[in-house]
Order: sequence, then structure tokens, then C-alpha cells
Amino acid sequence: MTNNMLNILWIENDDSVRSAYPAEAELYGLQLFPFECWDDAKKALDNDYDKWDAIILDAKCKKHSDSADNAAQFLVETTNGLTRLYTQHNRHINWYVLSGGSEEEINDLIPDDRKKWDSDWPKKYYSKNTDRIALYQRIRKHTEHSRSSATQIRTILYRNVFNAITESNLDENVSNLMVELLLPLHFGNISDTDFNYRFKNVRQIIEYIFKSMVEQGILPDALYSNRSGKQEINLSWSSLFLSGKPIPNSGLSTTKIIFPKVLSDNVKNMIFVTGAYLHIENKDEKSQRIHEYLQMTGTSYLIRSYALQLCDFILWYNCYLKDNPDRKTNQTNWKLDKTKSIESIDRNSEISSTNCVPSSKTLHKKNRSLIVFNTKFSDLPTYIQSFLKLLKALYKRTD
Repeated sequence: MTNNMLNILWIENDDSVRSAYPAEAELYGLQLFPFECWDDAKKALDNDYDKWDAIILDAKCKKHSDSADNAAQFLVETTNGLTRLYTQHNRHINWYVLSGGSEEEINDLIPDDRKKWDSDWPKKYYSKNTDRIALYQRIRKHTEHSRSSATQIRTILYRNVFNAITESNLDENVSNLMVELLLPLHFGNISDTDFNYRFKNVRQIIEYIFKSMVEQGILPDALYSNRSGKQEINLSWSSLFLSGKPIPNSGLSTTKIIFPKVLSDNVKNMIFVTGAYLHIENKDEKSQRIHEYLQMTGTSYLIRSYALQLCDFILWYNCYLKDNPDRKTNQTNWKLDKTKSIESIDRNSEISSTNCVPSSKTLHKKNRSLIVFNTKFSDLPTYIQSFLKLLKALYKRTD
């Protein structure tokens, strides 16, 4: 038995199995934590996602504690739920099906996703009768390989980047997100389509860096907006501001161009492309074009290039902080005129155009024109809301 035990989340509702398997799994360095149903297991994942090294699923198990055993419902709900959790936590956990049922009963219910980490196993599942020891050994092997690959990314291949993340005191999630982007460049078996799903990682990393810039006084906190009760930073406006360009109707001005030209272009492009990619549900023309482009090339080269551009961005930022460590001095490079400020800048304008200018339309009524910007009405100052309500009332009276 190894001292380096792996924590395995195990969904199994047969009491005799729950009492028999943990002892033998320990011989292979696995500590099994049994849960009776998916609801209980999901709570454990939500409470401490990073604790778990792998997941074992009994095919015929329950979604709720009072549910009947149902392989079709359980496997579909559980594997879909694990995919959503992976997206939320930016880390994949390998799962394996261990079943006492026949291949005919469950084979079509197990998603092909398992091939990403277990493609050389001849079946979609492991038999409780004949494959338990092989499963324990393979979980150990896969987990150690994954840990080894991530360690090489952090400590050998991109050590300067991860040192810069630490030195610049960026959020710890930046490190995990960068590992997810850099691993496929050197290790693993991931399809181009699956890798392209990580455009969200690119956007999140840029957001963490910009938030750090606000904390360091490089960016004004006026670039934050309240969206659904959550403070979020406007990425397009931040990029524009760092490039020394004016932000219309914001009351913000800067006396210093922070970004070098090459970094300005790279960051602006990453923000635009990732924003368009992630907003495909809005059926925006630019979003459609990005997806059509990726489908046409059939590759993940674009996001691979972004992973390396982010390495440059992080290294540059760490150097900039060393040269400009004083928050108050950094704040002297910009001004906020509150009499001209709209107080909150809407994130919806981020992908409205390639030059980051808010889209607008002109409404004509009896030869009068009203310019309407993409700013949420609730985000406007009270006096502007009152003025717009008055205009609306006047229009009704003169109709």
C-alpha cells in the first residue's frame, strides 16, 4: 500500500459492495468514499471539488436517495452533471463505470467522452466480477500521469510564466486556467473541438489580470459594472483604456499609454474573438462568423496561439508591476470626471464592433433624433433616468 493515497468519489448503493471494496482498493493507493446517490455525491463535489482525484460510478444507481435504480437516468444525469462541474471549476476529473450488469444493458448508455482518458481499455466499463483490480491500477496510472504532466507545465516548460503569476499576486485560478490551456500543447489526447471549448479560459484569465490592474491602480474601478448583482469588469473598455484611447461618454481620460502596440493588438483580438465565440446563442453575425471560421479550418491552432500570447501577457504584466509598484502613483496616470461619467459601462457593448465603439441607432420622430446607446436603463444615473422618462412623456403628449 502506498502512503500517497488518492481520494476517489464512489457512487454505489449496494451495502455489501460498499463494505467489501474499500479494503482492496487501499492496496493500490485508492481511498474510496462511497455515496448512495448522485445528489449526495454532487454536494461533496460542490463543497470541495479539489479534493477528488477520480470518480467511480455504479451503472445501476440512483439520482435521488428515494429514487429507484435506473441506469439510463442515472448515467445520463451524472455524466452531464460532471461536465457542467468541470466547466464551473476549470478542472476535469476522470470518471469510470464499474458495473455488475451485462454489456448489452449499459454499453449504449455510457458516453464516448471516457475515450479522452481511457481509450486503450477495450470496454466502455469495468466489470465488478473481473476488472476491479485493473480499474484500481489504471486510475492510479492515469492520475499520476496527469499530475506529472501538469507538474512539467508548471515547473519546467513554463516555469517563468507560473513564477510571474505568483510574483504578480494574480488570482490562483489563473494558474489552473493556464495549465488547462498549455497541457494540450504538449500532452494528452484532446480533440480540436474540445480544446476550442476553452476559449472561456482565455477570457477569464484576461479578466483576472484586469481586476489585478484595478487593485494596483493601473485601471480605474469605474470600469466595473454591476451585472445581475455581480461586479464585473468591462474587458473591451479596459483594453481600450490601456492602449491610451478615449472611452466615449465615460468621463475617463489617461495621460499614459500602458500597453505596447503588439500587446494592445493581441489582447484586443483575444477579447473580441472569445466574446464572439461565447455569445453564439445571441445569433450575432460576428459570433456566427467566428464559429464558421473554426469549422472551416477544423483546427484548434487559434486557441493554441492564444495560450502562448497569454504567457507573454503575464510576463509583461509582472515586469510592468516591478517597474510601477506604487498604487497611488499609478492612479495619477488617469482621471475620472464624474460630471461626465455614466457611472457604469455596460458589458453588452464589448463585442458590438471591432473597434470597441458602442453600437447605436437613431430613432426619428417628427424630425427629432434620440441616440440610444447599449447601456442598460437601470445602470444609468437617476437624473438621466428621470430625464428619459420626461422625454417619453413629452413624445406621447405631442403625438
